[in-house]
Amino acid sequence: MEAHTESPREQRLHAKGKRLRPERGAQLLEMALALPFLLVFVVGLADFGGAYNVKQKLSNAAREGARFGISATNLDTTSMSAVRDTVVNYLTNAGLTACNFSGSPASGKASTFGSGNCVLTIDRANATVTSGGATLVTTKVTLTYPLTWTFNRIIGLLVPGANPTLPASLTSVAFMKNIS
Repeated sequence: MEAHTESPREQRLHAKGKRLRPERGAQLLEMALALPFLLVFVVGLADFGGAYNVKQKLSNAAREGARFGISATNLDTTSMSAVRDTVVNYLTNAGLTACNFSGSPASGKASTFGSGNCVLTIDRANATVTSGGATLVTTKVTLTYPLTWTFNRIIGLLVPGANPTLPASLTSVAFMKNIS
């Protein structure tokens, strides 16, 4: 019997098939190595973008509270409650409802609502700022809000035992010169 000989075309197709096999495995390996890093990058980007968004909302809420507080003519508990309600309404409308700033305001110039990672402090007369040689009496609103990071869980999956230290809360402070 005579041995079968391949035509030049069959030899080229056979040779191409041999060259492509290792490349397919290399692509799969490259994807398996790159995917975890891509996942960490995407989750980190989304997480830090979300934190920036929360920080903006907190800054706006603190500024709204301070703006409302500067027009109060007296330093009674009703004006403190009104400032607190202004901040809470802004946060609720912005979709940030993790905190409960309930409670009675302290009588006097400053009040603190909430506890732990959820704190709202309103200071109507003790907060002073020096500007151009003059000391201004201001309303200071400090708002601390909790933040949960997805990034910590993803890093923990990829690197067992890793625990990056990211802040558990964000804080914003707003000052405005009192009108009265």
